[in-house]
Amino acid sequence: MIPTSVSSLSENVASPKLGEIRAFLDQGKPFEVRFEGDEVCVSEAKGVVKISLSKEETKGIRVRKSARKIPSAQKEFVMNSASILIPKKVPFKVTFGPKETTFRFDLDRYIHIYPDKCAVVGFRSLEEHPVSLVRALLSAFPNLKVYAPKS
Repeated sequence: MIPTSVSSLSENVASPKLGEIRAFLDQGKPFEVRFEGDEVCVSEAKGVVKISLSKEETKGIRVRKSARKIPSAQKEFVMNSASILIPKKVPFKVTFGPKETTFRFDLDRYIHIYPDKCAVVGFRSLEEHPVSLVRALLSAFPNLKVYAPKS
């Protein structure tokens, strides 16, 4: 009886955060989910800044930020994965390219979802944690490939 009350508690914590994730997906913005103690933090993913430029140096440079339309299959995968991973306290970051989604667990381990294929990178098999938690969701994608790290 204790494990069920704990799981329902963690699902209740995940529910409002899934709304925040849905908002990021609808806006096409990258985001990350991390944990500070028992608290779940959903925030916009920041890139790595290698140099600092003043406003005057960037005056003539055009920066285009277009809202990305994320394919529904990719959006569904992200939402379903988040609902599984948040209660298990697995941190992750989601970024978007022109037609692909990258679901990153750390620098060397991630899932790259394209319209016509899916690449699981940095895992020896689909049995490794944390990709084992979302293995069933990955089976929906055609042309699934696992790229194991060289050792």
